Amino acid sequence: MKPDVENAIAELKAAFPRHQVEVTPDARGGASVIVHGLSIGQQYSPSTSWVGFTLVGQYPHADVYPHFMDEGVRFANGEGWKAGLSVGKWAGRSAIQISRRSKRWNPAVDTAATKLVKVLEWLRSQ
Repeated sequence: MKPDVENAIAELKAAFPRHQVEVTPDARGGASVIVHGLSIGQQYSPSTSWVGFTLVGQYPHADVYPHFMDEGVRFANGEGWKAGLSVGKWAGRSAIQISRRSKRWNPAVDTAATKLVKVLEWLRSQ
């Protein structure tokens, strides 16, 4: 893994200290990352999930996008997926894709940890 990717993983572990952070390095200097047991909101069943994403070798000069969560998550009221959520695949597994692109990604201030916080806030607001 490239040093910037390793630093991002260290920051994620510090930002989410009560959660397991699973890391699988890739051959291009990046890594697939899964943060387990995150609260995504009471409107979902279950209300917790893992959230995964890829840190590409170009990080921090590339947006952390998209994010994914467990394929078993549903809206508790039975509603279908809204814009920004869709069934997909990631890292060889079925998952729900969370599409929240950062159009103004700024590597001087945006990090994988801050992006995950924003994704979780968005999920909880749905």
